[in-house]
Amino acid sequence: MWRQHSRRLTTCTAAANSTRVLADNNWDALVIGGGHNGLTAAAYIARSGLSVAVLERRHVIGGAAVTEELIPGFKFSRCSYLQSLLRPAIIQELELARHGLKLLKRSPSSFTPSLDGRYLLLGPDKELNYSEISKFSKRDAEAFPKYVYLARVCFFVY
Repeated sequence: MWRQHSRRLTTCTAAANSTRVLADNNWDALVIGGGHNGLTAAAYIARSGLSVAVLERRHVIGGAAVTEELIPGFKFSRCSYLQSLLRPAIIQELELARHGLKLLKRSPSSFTPSLDGRYLLLGPDKELNYSEISKFSKRDAEAFPKYVYLARVCFFVY
């Protein structure tokens, strides 16, 4: 499938006839890969006034930001948690909220099962995080708030 998003930005997935899209147009730039990084690069290129086509091997664009129905009736994130790494400056500069971006807080933020039947459940509740991490290591549970603080400091530096 290919879609004309604006006069300057077009995306094309493997389901489309990409040869026709490429042959029928004279692009200033081609971006190979329609994941969030490729789409971000393409948006900046188009914003600068150049025409750009994004070519994606899969049937859907979005890369790790995609939620897919892998089993009928069940939708799975394909690593959408990585979107928390999307720089706020990009969200603002590309006016992504105006284009429909909504970032939702996850609670719990992660669930990690282990082969022995135990699991680690983390979220915004500090006491629950302490309790959960303590199941594996009391020392790590006590150090976790320092890790969270350091992660926040690094976020602002970045």
